[in-house]
Amino acid sequence: MDSNEKEITARIEKWIEAGRNPGIAHWHGALEATMASFEPHLQSGCLVPVHALDKSEYALFRELYGALDLCPDIQAAYIPKALGGVLTPPAAVDSLRRVHRDNTSTMLLCRRPGNQPRILCAEISPEAWKPGVDLFEEGALLGNYEYDSSADCIGNLSKLIRTHLWRKEKWTAANYVDYTLNWFTRVVETGRTDVPVQPDYSYIHSPVLLNLSNVDAIFKLIYSLAAKQVQTIDSRGEDKPDLAADADENSRHRFLEGRILSLLNLLRDSQAVDFNAFTSRENEQFKDGFTGTVQKLDRFLSAPA
Repeated sequence: MDSNEKEITARIEKWIEAGRNPGIAHWHGALEATMASFEPHLQSGCLVPVHALDKSEYALFRELYGALDLCPDIQAAYIPKALGGVLTPPAAVDSLRRVHRDNTSTMLLCRRPGNQPRILCAEISPEAWKPGVDLFEEGALLGNYEYDSSADCIGNLSKLIRTHLWRKEKWTAANYVDYTLNWFTRVVETGRTDVPVQPDYSYIHSPVLLNLSNVDAIFKLIYSLAAKQVQTIDSRGEDKPDLAADADENSRHRFLEGRILSLLNLLRDSQAVDFNAFTSRENEQFKDGFTGTVQKLDRFLSAPA
């Protein structure tokens, strides 16, 4: 038994000693252990699949990935049908089973870390006979929500997550930065411009959060995402300009300008920024910001391999 298992076992025993239902306490402990085992693969604030997805499942994951509005603290694991049946409630709390044993399970686990960790467990399989959500804290079942369909359950997940798991403490500047980048990453990767976001927590919607001007907020976000894209081109096998230090500068800049323009178009279509409302001074700042961002990104292409 490793240290994580010992810690979780001790917590389960503590919960039961405090009067918790043993079956619920063990099920919550199993969910905590599952998240602990996935932790090396998880990225706070983002939904991550914990197993390779087949083509039939990718559409459901993509829908959920775009729909979930997570604050930067939350860990979220998508457990596809390949692992279905591995994680099931113990017999003592079989009433929490939402999929018949001979059907496939697709689950979402979301965990709020901290002094009072809380876990949301959602069964979203189309084959679930009662798709829904269960919430656990300190070995107790805080509540459950049941829906007529998997689609209804998915449609309500962001609301439940915001109510029960979102960060209650004051947000830091880093929290705002991470939240905004995670939102825009989902916009770009799904191509959806209706990805949910809380404007009061996004610095692109509310630049005052970081004491930025509108234009500075735009190019801070554009640079952050474009830099990630440019640095991972090789792994995605995309066409790219010669990365050698003596490659033609004009071709590199055209490549980067195309990247930036595509991101700006998505930002415009998401209605996060009203470019038409810019003043003449902001339009001049925008031109300078665009040129400066190209130059900053060019360092990644012109640097020696």
